[in-house]
Amino acid sequence: MIAGNSTKHSSNLHTNTISCVDLKMELPIFHPFENEWITFGAFFVSIFFLIGIAEFVRSKLKWGPEASRKMVHVIVGIMIACCPLIFRSNIQPITLAVIFIVVNTAALNIDAFKGMHDTQRKTFGTVYFPIAFLILAAFFWEKPITLILSMLVMTFADTLASFVGEHEKRPLKFRLWEDEKSLQGSAAMFLSTALIIYVGTDFFAWFFDAAFFLPLEVLIGCAAFTGMAATLAEAASNKGSDNFSVPIVTAIAYESYLINYSHGSLPALLTWTLGSAVIFYAAYKLRSLNGGGAVAAFIMGIFIFGAGGIQWIAPVLAFFILSSLLSKLGKKSAETTQKSSNRDVLQVLANGGIPMIIAIVNFFQPFDLAYIMFLGAIAAATADTWATEIGFFNKKDPRHILNFNTVIKGTSGGVTLLGFVGSALGAGTIALIGMNWLNDFPIHWIVLAGFVGSFVDSILGGSIQAKFICSACGKETEKRMHCQMHTSHLKGFKWLDNDGVNFVNTIVGMVIIYILI
Repeated sequence: MIAGNSTKHSSNLHTNTISCVDLKMELPIFHPFENEWITFGAFFVSIFFLIGIAEFVRSKLKWGPEASRKMVHVIVGIMIACCPLIFRSNIQPITLAVIFIVVNTAALNIDAFKGMHDTQRKTFGTVYFPIAFLILAAFFWEKPITLILSMLVMTFADTLASFVGEHEKRPLKFRLWEDEKSLQGSAAMFLSTALIIYVGTDFFAWFFDAAFFLPLEVLIGCAAFTGMAATLAEAASNKGSDNFSVPIVTAIAYESYLINYSHGSLPALLTWTLGSAVIFYAAYKLRSLNGGGAVAAFIMGIFIFGAGGIQWIAPVLAFFILSSLLSKLGKKSAETTQKSSNRDVLQVLANGGIPMIIAIVNFFQPFDLAYIMFLGAIAAATADTWATEIGFFNKKDPRHILNFNTVIKGTSGGVTLLGFVGSALGAGTIALIGMNWLNDFPIHWIVLAGFVGSFVDSILGGSIQAKFICSACGKETEKRMHCQMHTSHLKGFKWLDNDGVNFVNTIVGMVIIYILI
């Protein structure tokens, strides 16, 4: 039934956020063949048959690339969302995802299946989509409602947002990352996502004869909360990355809301959501974050707080606020730095991605070392940032960490004694904050993890990190854009930029803690 005074959301559906044991006993509801691989074969052939029809229709009716791509997107999305209703095991869905990752990547390279890939802009969405499904099938298979609703949001809400944005006569455009979006399209994304979550949750509660009731206001709140997260993920996208971020963010937001509700911590989560909106909007206005960076940090903060509360968000908040203050205090030339203090999406993910993943994994599958490894990753990010920011106050130019030659300030691989002190102070600050929730743990290990991570960052930055040259001014730079032009690759691994090195830094901090313990 559709929600009236109250909405059914059974213990089975509630178990969707905990173990889903009872619900899984009722799935799959349609099992055409006893052998799952025969079912897989029929399912696989059916998908390609429908894609073939889309290709035929596209060529005969001379549809535009976007229209044919959207048709295939919806067809495949619906079928993929039905997997938990057809397969007992996630082995076949995972296999399907892997096949489509390989096939779609190859098709992009050889310009095949234009009904799937041919668009007016460069996009890797057809590769991101199966990667997202692979993650959902691997880690959310025991939460089938979450998986289904997340894929339906990707299938319908994202498509509707794109359709509205393209056909609006007077779109109010904005850009958070690379892709240009419209307020009208984002509004369509939010409303359609909220509707899918509301109706879908209510439907499954009714379908599985639920015995647990979600109050109407909680269900509406869940739909709005998930819709907000999915809309922001879609808005802050680049070259089709929303095909990955939307289903993943939808699944985590949906689960976070319901689990916090079941644990009685939902008021704290909603309070943090409102408070962090103010914090990151202020950071945007103060130019500590650009628009995309503010959105990424906001979503990341929601997920980390939702996973662990104040204990987990406090070190992240300390890193962000204190590092931003240090950035504002430093006198740096834009010509010598890879990134300004106005952090973007990739910078936020590079420094906070690993800690967020640890928090989310621990949220669903708690493990003993989670919080300490989390602190190790944050300590490494803080140590590296503070080494750079405090190192800029050094009166003498830094020396290269490998050949000890003098380099200009801001050069990756350049180190100073003051920078080393800053690295230790940064890691130590995170360790002291974590002490409030650690019992008799040697916090010097966290300091060591952060310092080693920062040290490895400097070595990578001074050796294999990509360097570029500007064709306009002739200067060597770490930027992919310089003088408002694309730069040419000069040396190092082209794919390993400053953000990639920072990401490795946090991994090192996490791994050092694991090794020490």
